[in-house]
Amino acid sequence: MNQIRLLVCLSTSLCCLVSQASDDVPLLPASASDPVSVTALPSRLLSPFSLELKGQGMANWQRYDSATSSGRLSARLFGQGDIGGPFGLELNTRLRTQGNSREEYRAEKNIRLDIQSLAFNYSPTSEWRWVAGRTNIRNGVASGFNPTDWFKDNSQVVFDSLDTADRREDRLGVVALMGIWLNEESVLSFGYRPDLHVRPETVAGHSDVVGLGLDRTNNKDAVFIKYTPSPAAWNNMALTVNSLYQKDQPGVGAELSFTVRDNLVLYSEWFSQRRQSLIDETIESAGDRMRYYHQLASGFSWSLPESLVAREDISFSVEYHINQAGINQSQLGLWRQAIADGDRPAAKVGLLAGGKTRTSGEATVLWPSGME
Repeated sequence: MNQIRLLVCLSTSLCCLVSQASDDVPLLPASASDPVSVTALPSRLLSPFSLELKGQGMANWQRYDSATSSGRLSARLFGQGDIGGPFGLELNTRLRTQGNSREEYRAEKNIRLDIQSLAFNYSPTSEWRWVAGRTNIRNGVASGFNPTDWFKDNSQVVFDSLDTADRREDRLGVVALMGIWLNEESVLSFGYRPDLHVRPETVAGHSDVVGLGLDRTNNKDAVFIKYTPSPAAWNNMALTVNSLYQKDQPGVGAELSFTVRDNLVLYSEWFSQRRQSLIDETIESAGDRMRYYHQLASGFSWSLPESLVAREDISFSVEYHINQAGINQSQLGLWRQAIADGDRPAAKVGLLAGGKTRTSGEATVLWPSGME
């Protein structure tokens, strides 16, 4: 009940902000075959933060005897800004509600408030910056699969889009202390993610209505470091080397991208870590089956020239993925059949594989990867 009261207060505050930001509040349509467009609502009152509203409505007449409709409304407050002197604040919080015509609407089930980012930063000089709190640490240069993106597992908030760029943004950040040092020719970042020992059923975990999900993002201690040299001679190449250490699970990796022409970029991303295979990790088998597994994502991205698409931003990407810890081709058919037969461990593998490459080797064609 206290959570419901808190949510009502937050909803009222957001509604007040919306009414002052704009009178054009998007309404959820009665039915629609495609999601409605996103409307951003800038406001001087919210500066330096932005308020974004989303409305989505869908209807399905084919799966059931009668039409099934569903809808979702969300309000997101996000941005970065100074709070005085060398101190700043990073914020990304989302309030959303969704419903389905075939299910009873219940607030504790259909309303969520997710604090995806809430971190403070301190910049004592132009070369140093310190960040403390929940922040979205993203790594990787590939489009479809990022082996060096360490903190992505189990962090997705809601699957609004199949675009991997959107999914990297729309997720819970990790609580960490991070330092960043930079000059004209290099960037060094390092940090520590603590194990917060949070129970899932608590507010700090993922309880009804309000839940921080810290049991999902901070379930292990980890130390990480990244170094990116950028000498002037490397005007068409970018390299990053990185390392992650979790208890008994050290890992090292690298990211490389190379601009061949203005509209053609080659890239590769590799990470090697001592760990269990995806199947052993999912069914929680004994830890003595750990070994070093390699993951690789390589490909290229080609943007269509203006002579063909004018001002439209359209690009094609082709990638090849290798994940030694994933499910190989010979196991893939058995895994799918096990899911069809209702095998629960096999279903768990499928859920876990949502944020990882499932097969030991696969080629992915992403097209178009960008369009305005």
